[in-house]
Amino acid sequence: MKKLCIWILLAICLLMSGCQREIDMKLPDYQSKLVIEGTIETGAPAIVMLSKSIPYFSEINAGTLMNDVLVSGSEARVFVTSETGETEELLWQLNPEAPYYVAFMGKTVIGKEQTHYTLTVEYDGQTYTAETYIPKTFDLDSIGFDQSSDLLDDTMATIRVQLSDNPDEVNYYAFFTKVHSPKLTDRLWVCNLPVAFDDRTFNGLSFNYEISRYGYSILMRDMLSEEDRENFRRITFRPGDTVYVKHTQIDHDTYLYLLSAGSEAVFGSNPFTNPLPAVSNFNSDKVLGHWSGYAAKTDTLVWWYDEELRRKIQ
Repeated sequence: MKKLCIWILLAICLLMSGCQREIDMKLPDYQSKLVIEGTIETGAPAIVMLSKSIPYFSEINAGTLMNDVLVSGSEARVFVTSETGETEELLWQLNPEAPYYVAFMGKTVIGKEQTHYTLTVEYDGQTYTAETYIPKTFDLDSIGFDQSSDLLDDTMATIRVQLSDNPDEVNYYAFFTKVHSPKLTDRLWVCNLPVAFDDRTFNGLSFNYEISRYGYSILMRDMLSEEDRENFRRITFRPGDTVYVKHTQIDHDTYLYLLSAGSEAVFGSNPFTNPLPAVSNFNSDKVLGHWSGYAAKTDTLVWWYDEELRRKIQ
């Protein structure tokens, strides 16, 4: 009986192997899209990055960025207009606060609370527009380092904030941080998880919120040393850190964009999952990206440390 089963299994394997055939799949040519990433916040001019999307497995280096990704001022024109009629053309120039170190920068149109702003981009014979709204700024009730978690020792902390929500409005919030310390200096603002949230669960109440580093940019990461890379990836704050905390209120479209972009950052790194495209507010499906307004204020925290802690972290 055992020999009969073996012969049956062999016969099935032979039949299955005989049914196999090669499948020649021809993937469609990749269609690059224009990517527009623009922001304007209270007290600051607009900053807009233009780039072109490239295939998932493309090699990213300085040559690729300059030749295949970045869109320069000779290829496009960018304008920002406020609801009060102020308008200006943004100039393409060096900017250390831009992810690629160059961006289209404004100068005269400055972000104001409770104001709508329209972005217009002219590129390759097409015109793309989007509108954003800067809500009202708000003050935090309190802010400070938090070491209450059992998972943290005396050389690590998150940041705990408390805010009072306005009961007469639907509010959307987003927090960002920058760390300056002997072992880590953030060039770009780093978001936290969740990237953005609304007030549905605490409308009109005081709310405690924990901030940790998350979603840092991987641009230029390969240029860091191993030690610098480990510090760059940390999610907590350490003794010796000066931390700038930017708390912002945003409109609904920007909230949806940040949620979708955050989901892509978490799950999109796996090439075998279905990517979730970031929500766009532009008037065409031929472009990717978003035009976002932020009602922003910034607080500064400094974690002083004594000699015992200094020895422990060195």
